[in-house]
Amino acid sequence: MSSLKKKLTINATSAIVQVAFTALLYFFLYKYLLDTLGVKQLGVWSLILSFSSIANLANLGLTSGLVKFVAEYIAEKKDEKIGKLILTSVISLVILFCGLSIIILFCAQYVLGFVIEQQYLAIAFSILPLSLASLCVNAISGVFTSVLEGYQKNYLKNFIYIFSGIIMFVATILLTPTFHLKGVAIAQLLQAIFVLFSALILILRVSPFNGFKFWKWSTRSFKELFNYGYKFQVVSICQLLYEPTTKMLLSKYGGLALLGHYEMATRLVNQFRALLVNANQVVIPVVAEAAKTKSIAYRQEFYVKMNRIMSSLTFPLATLLIVFTPLVSLIWIGDINADFIFAMYVLTISSALNIMSGPAYFSCMGEGRLTIPVIVHVSMAIINLVLGFLLGQMFGGYGIILAWCIALALGSIFLVLGYNKAIKINFRSVFAKNERLILAISAILISVSVILYFIDFPFKNYYIITVLLFAIFIVSFIHAFRKNIEITDWLMSLHKKN
Repeated sequence: MSSLKKKLTINATSAIVQVAFTALLYFFLYKYLLDTLGVKQLGVWSLILSFSSIANLANLGLTSGLVKFVAEYIAEKKDEKIGKLILTSVISLVILFCGLSIIILFCAQYVLGFVIEQQYLAIAFSILPLSLASLCVNAISGVFTSVLEGYQKNYLKNFIYIFSGIIMFVATILLTPTFHLKGVAIAQLLQAIFVLFSALILILRVSPFNGFKFWKWSTRSFKELFNYGYKFQVVSICQLLYEPTTKMLLSKYGGLALLGHYEMATRLVNQFRALLVNANQVVIPVVAEAAKTKSIAYRQEFYVKMNRIMSSLTFPLATLLIVFTPLVSLIWIGDINADFIFAMYVLTISSALNIMSGPAYFSCMGEGRLTIPVIVHVSMAIINLVLGFLLGQMFGGYGIILAWCIALALGSIFLVLGYNKAIKINFRSVFAKNERLILAISAILISVSVILYFIDFPFKNYYIITVLLFAIFIVSFIHAFRKNIEITDWLMSLHKKN
């Protein structure tokens, strides 16, 4: 097995294991919190997490460039410069995150009262400082995990996240009976601290050039990171109009109960998304290296093959998720919850389109083509904000959810079209007949499943049909898996030729 194939296989496999394990943990965690604290407190937690994420503005896009620059320094045999990147990023993020967190704490007392029910304000204010502390710690650990990715050691980062998930789960079970929702926030902080120290120890062991003696402040490194990442700062600003805006509007127009069910749907769909996106993300350092050493034809072929792999997995998995949504609702929530099911349907469809933009997005990052993602994110932010207010006034909480899903889907399509145009690839040439067939089958099965739900088809009969749909899915998935093996072998042979 070639070195590249071995790295990609290990990193992608560990990413899938990490996401699957995390999904299982969150399934039991959310069920526990729903039974113990209730859906409204779950909504409060969701809202505070999104509100505190405003502190991500302090990132300045610094960590966005770490993976790229570390991979380039290794390829250019300039490993000693990595220590400067590490310390420069850490110092910058500590100062910026702490400063912005203080501002957020001050503003929260004036903002949260407009979007959260009065009786839950005290709970919200009690967990906000802990949530901000977790975010700051995660920002610092993000420096170290990005360095691991630059070394193509993603599997180490994934194992850290697996163990950190166990720590949070156990801590939540132990602390929640005494501290209630505040116990969940404390558990989250413990998880962040574990990731920080674990990632730090591992980067010190990965290379002797990462030792403390190489850690120096470098104005030049800061400028390099900022010049690459400042466009991502625009993305960070736009993201304020994504999740925080959506959840605040949901809390105001739909209430904390709808927000709690939306949080559960979001968590499940995000794990489905992460299952594929995290596996795809391992190609960033590969693309960064290829941009320096390989021909444009090689990068075009690499992009096309990545798209075919993603499509042959994304659409069958999205179909499976939608078909079994009512059953998931029954097991996870305890009944067939209309709020949860609506959110799952629209989030899954829009996220499937977003997943398919992954190869374009990560290719842009690896090649340094940042203008396209920035334009897309700005467009998504504007669409989400405008549609959120319009549809929220017309349809309440469901309109807010629909607005975000429309923004996500349109942004994903614009990103793919923009990157295809940049590298002169025709959209139709990206997908072969096999991928189009899988898309058609998925569309039919999804349509049948959604129609049966909305016409109140008898639940027992619904799942007799579901079993048949699942059988069709299995056939499609096996076919897709076989094609992926062929594509992977082709990709590795192409690498050897270049």
